[in-house]
Amino acid sequence: MTSDYSKTDSKGDFPKPQEYSSDYHLRSNSNEEAFVVPSTHAQWFSGWRAGAYSAAGLAFCSLIINVVAVIWLARHPDSKSNLVEVFNGSCDTVAQMDTWVHLAINALSTLLLAGSNYCMQCLCAPNRGEIDKAHSRGRFLDIGVPSFRNLSSIASCKVLMWWLLGLSSIPLHLMYNSAFYSSLAANDYGIYVVSPEFLSGANASHPLVEPTMVSSEKMQQDVVSNDTVKFERLDTLACLKTYGQVFLQDYRNLIIVSKNSTTGTNSSVLRGDSYQFGSHIDPPSQTYTPFDWICTSDPNIGTKIDVPSSPNSFENAPCDSYFDRIEGIVDSWQPWGYVVDYCLAERIEQQCSFNGNIPIGATVVICNTVKVLLMLIVAFRLTDKPLITIGDALESFLESPDNTTNNLCLLSRVDADKAESENWGLQRDIVEQDKPPWRYEHGANSRKATLKTLRWSKAASGRRWTMTIGLIILALITVLGFLGAAISAISDKGTSPMALGFGTVHASAIISGWDIDKIENASKQIIAAIFIANLPQAILSLLYLNLNGLLTSMFVALEWSKIAKERKYLRVSTPKGQQRSTHFLQLPYKIAVPLMVVSGVLHWLISRSIFLVVVANYSETGELNNAVQIASCGFSPLAMVCVLVFGGLLILGSFIIGRFKYDPSMPLAGSCSAAISAACHRPDRDVDAALSPVQWGVIPGSEKDGVSHCCFTSGDVEPIQEGKQYAGDSRKSR
Repeated sequence: MTSDYSKTDSKGDFPKPQEYSSDYHLRSNSNEEAFVVPSTHAQWFSGWRAGAYSAAGLAFCSLIINVVAVIWLARHPDSKSNLVEVFNGSCDTVAQMDTWVHLAINALSTLLLAGSNYCMQCLCAPNRGEIDKAHSRGRFLDIGVPSFRNLSSIASCKVLMWWLLGLSSIPLHLMYNSAFYSSLAANDYGIYVVSPEFLSGANASHPLVEPTMVSSEKMQQDVVSNDTVKFERLDTLACLKTYGQVFLQDYRNLIIVSKNSTTGTNSSVLRGDSYQFGSHIDPPSQTYTPFDWICTSDPNIGTKIDVPSSPNSFENAPCDSYFDRIEGIVDSWQPWGYVVDYCLAERIEQQCSFNGNIPIGATVVICNTVKVLLMLIVAFRLTDKPLITIGDALESFLESPDNTTNNLCLLSRVDADKAESENWGLQRDIVEQDKPPWRYEHGANSRKATLKTLRWSKAASGRRWTMTIGLIILALITVLGFLGAAISAISDKGTSPMALGFGTVHASAIISGWDIDKIENASKQIIAAIFIANLPQAILSLLYLNLNGLLTSMFVALEWSKIAKERKYLRVSTPKGQQRSTHFLQLPYKIAVPLMVVSGVLHWLISRSIFLVVVANYSETGELNNAVQIASCGFSPLAMVCVLVFGGLLILGSFIIGRFKYDPSMPLAGSCSAAISAACHRPDRDVDAALSPVQWGVIPGSEKDGVSHCCFTSGDVEPIQEGKQYAGDSRKSR
């Protein structure tokens, strides 16, 4: 093929290649449209700035919502306690409120995280001056990916904003999900064993009835008249199932109608007792023994069933661990020795509550405000023309080639990584003066360039792979450790992990005996439990950012490799002429959106693995005994298993993606600024290459003394050939 780069026409202008398409001919020579400079409005409201404006706008909307919520809570009558009861009533309603509010919170936090990540990537993107300075010192920077490497080379003000954006996310992940929380209700109740005469109005006084209980005469009056309280008749099995609950919410006082007749006391009340939820919490150990009266009230229970013992003591195991055995002998169950006919259960309105936490809400507002201000600064004040995408870097290096990477046209990211400690200028001098140029051959030695087929995993550095996969594995090992401890704790209480359900509150699966139990202030106790419950959420967000960076590195390299096969206009942040605009940074939506979904699923699974538990206690008469009887963390071994499985699949998926192969037509540059720069030493007269469709390859006619040159150009290119030498400077072929 005849070289068009070694010729000029009579006027000294850039030649017009005959073999180019008419379209290319127009792009190369009719520059009126190609050189149209965007208006000021287009410059400020397009490309990456449009994304920064969008991030700031969404963050501002989130801020308005959060400020309104905090003001609303602060104006509530009981706001002085910092814990505001927003709703009290049906537990189903509370559950629905909790679901919808937390869906909204997670949507807002996801938008804030995505916006922060976007602006952080813009902040750590170097400009051309910072790249040139780094190259002169023998270092390369990352283009198009989130990068810690760049922080030591960019302006200190951008580094400060980068850290503020990142650090302001930590309180959000630790607290935002618990700005609103639901509280369960646990009712105390009186237990009466009565004779059939009780229902006909016989004497209901009894010396054994404790004065703290609701009056037995009042209970009898309510049962007989059935005016003020609704009593539901239950058979014995239904009675056991109803009151065999950790947190009794729909019922309160219980009347057990016995077949036994009135005793010698001439009272229709045969036995009076009470179940007080708070008294069944052992303060030193914070262990819970719910509804134990069902198992311990029958004096002959040991002859009817095999009562298990606690693994670590000689005492009987908690009632809930062998409750099913009691259900199996329901016909012979005799509380306090009385034969049961049926039960009357006092049905009440549920008293679950949905609550807001003012201190947490205020913290969220502060962090949200910081993010809005920083995002606005990024959108309006970041004017140093950062190279956000691979296309931005190609445009810059094509317009103004970088001399520090001259004669290194086959430089790859791997080569640059190995030689980072060397000065690129010195390396150029050594190539030109002392050593022969690189030769393209299969295999590799000190002066041979290898363009073998590489896998996607090579696009990211070993450090990034180690950091990302290592952190995920460490997190899964930690979850595995917690799972082992959880199963051990549950087994000690005689409960099967599979019986606990998925993310549900159970007495045997509440963390107990820790320092949080010793905190006297209810608000501080809840905040401490919130911090522990949400700590894994913050860690997961860090893992998401690392995984995002890893995948971005691979897709940056994919976009790079495609240009060697097909001539394309550059995809840049601020397009000129027919350059392609970018609607994302480097990770395509088809990957970014599923990644966000995966992150959301893992966040949800973790929220089901360890979660805040708050229980309010009500007396037998319906009065609030303690709004925060329990403030701790619950756990779910089944949810932890799901986290392990899902996390393992995430690692497997990353390795599978890493096994895909790139086209071997050009060196793999990845995000390495030096390798990108080395590929952009276009012919001197191809000054407008960045505005035209470009392709990488061998410059026809560039060979001199057996050495050819490769680069991106808007002109013709030839494929690289095995056995040929490459590294020549394009200026040698003028």
